Order: sequence, then structure tokens, then C-alpha cells
Amino acid sequence: MLSFKWWLLFAGLAFSAKLQATPPLTTISDTLYNADGTLFNGVLTITWPAFEASDTTAIAAGTLTVQVTNGVLYVQLVPTTNANTGAVYTVTFASEGVVEFTETWAVPPSTIALRVRDVLVPNGTISGSGPPVTTLISIADVTGLQAALNLYALIGTSFAPSRTAIIDATGAIDGATGTLSDCMHVDGTSAPCGSSGSATFVDAETPAGAINGANGSFTLANTPNPAASLTLFLNGLLQDQGVDYTLSANMITFATAGVPQTGDILRANYRLAVSLPGVGFVDQVTPTGSINGVNTVFTLSQSPSPSASLTVFLNGLLMSAGVDYTLSGAAITFASASVPQTGDILLCSYRIAE
Repeated sequence: MLSFKWWLLFAGLAFSAKLQATPPLTTISDTLYNADGTLFNGVLTITWPAFEASDTTAIAAGTLTVQVTNGVLYVQLVPTTNANTGAVYTVTFASEGVVEFTETWAVPPSTIALRVRDVLVPNGTISGSGPPVTTLISIADVTGLQAALNLYALIGTSFAPSRTAIIDATGAIDGATGTLSDCMHVDGTSAPCGSSGSATFVDAETPAGAINGANGSFTLANTPNPAASLTLFLNGLLQDQGVDYTLSANMITFATAGVPQTGDILRANYRLAVSLPGVGFVDQVTPTGSINGVNTVFTLSQSPSPSASLTVFLNGLLMSAGVDYTLSGAAITFASASVPQTGDILLCSYRIAE
């Protein structure tokens, strides 16, 4: 067993060897000439930023001056093309005290001496750690490339694998949104199968709350959107919002005189942010015309489309088209037996084309 003294000696030697280790070097050896064919004589000033070599050696930023006599260049540099952090060498050539030109060198690892052409970075290229220097080629440099790329659809921001593909408003390919059990529509929207577009209708809901003649507050499962889409029936009679009751979010509050009594039946129909392409909704409006027991013609602000979508309520009772009234465009004409009397409440709901 080694004594503690010998263990310290071996540890010290190992630490000393680590301190003396040098990073890998690449030799650059070449003969330099002037443009007139004479041998270059001058000084190369090589500068570099701080970087980490491939063996994790920390290379401090620095400058090296190399004398070139009779064209002979010899220098050893730490490789940069495989460095852990990007770096290049900036090399300035000076002759007789005058700077002639500047080059950029990207030095790869090599066990044989390289020439200047092997490390020279041409203008318009990018170099750093990783693969050897790569020349950038723009799309415009390749004849016909842009035209070919224009034939392909771009990927939209909602694109996702395993989703139904749709073409969005910009012409890009996007992924359909919604749950996996939804059905797709030709306009690119999705909704539960059997529904239209993104429409959500709630029909014949019984609001929560005790029907006992004392309680006047009832709660819907959702908030009607818009609020005017709520049609509330008490024992089959349409209640007038703002007169018989008020609505705040999903809370219904009856007027004192209209509180549901024990045994009454309360039903609610409403929409939740319905959006149907080309379809609009008009909810519980009073058509223009005098309610005086004499006037028979009332005018809607728009023509119902389709006409059968029109529902007319007189004092909460549903009127029958073709019996109690007729519709022509936006004009409602009541039969003589059904003419609204002074004080009556006339409400109409219908769909329109947009």
C-alpha cells in the first residue's frame, strides 16, 4: 500500500503535467509573394478573441506578430473550426510599415502543415466552431428557386402533426382547432358533430332555483351571449326581459309580481357566442308601428331570412304565421282578430342573411 507521502508525490506530478499541457496546434507554412512575383517581406499581425479550444483549454484574447522574410511564413495556431466557442483569426499584412491588406483565417485541426489558402475565409462566408466554413447562397442566386418556392404553401402558426389541415386566411397550411371528436366544416371551423359552424345553442333548460312562490332568483348553466338571445317561458308564456325579469350574466331575477309559483314550469332557450358564416340573429325586438287596436301593419328593421325563422309573440303568446299574421319582406300584417291592442307587448325574433 502506498504511503501518504508517495500519494502526494504522484498527485503533484499529475497536477504538474496537467498545468504543462498545451492545446492542440495547427501549423501554417507557406511561401508568400507580391503581385509582381517578388517574395513578400513584411510582418503579419494576427489577432483573435477569447475562445475555448476543442479540448476545453481557455484561449485568452491576444495578438501575435510574425516576421516574414523572403516569403517564408511559419506559424502555429490553435484550431478554431472545432472550437467550443466560435472564433476566427484576423490577419493584417504590412510591408515597409504600410498595411497592405487584412484577411480572416479559420484554422481547422490538422496533423500536417497547411497553406494560407487552406485557412483563408473568403468574403461573404461565416466561420466559427462546428463544421468547416460554409458559403452562404441567397435564394436570388439560384435561377428559378424563388418561383418554385412560391408554388408551395407556407406553414401557419397553428400547424400541428396529426391535425386536419386547413388553408388559413393568408393561404398558409394550418391545423384545425377543436377536440378530436369534432366535425369539420367547409369554412375551416370545427364544432361538435351535428352542430353548425361554431354555434352553440341551449334549448329547454330549466334554470336552477326553487319554484315555490317565494324565490325570485334563478341561475342558468351558462351566460347567454348575447343577453337578448335568452327566451324565458313561464307556463308557456314568453317573459319580457326588463319587465318580467332582469338578467345579469347567468342570473335571472323576477319582478315581484312575476315570481314563479309552486307547480309552474320555467324553461329557457339561449345562445353562446354563435358564429355562423352568412347568418345573423335579431332577438326580441318590437317592430315599428302604433299599438293602438287599429293599426295592423308593423315593420321590422330587416327582412327575416328565411321568413319561417320569424317568431312573433303578443303578450307572451306565440302567434301563428298565416293565421294570426302574414309576412311580406319586412312587413307584418295582422289579421283583424289578432290586432295588437293598446298596452300590448309585441316581440319578434328572427334570422337574417349577412
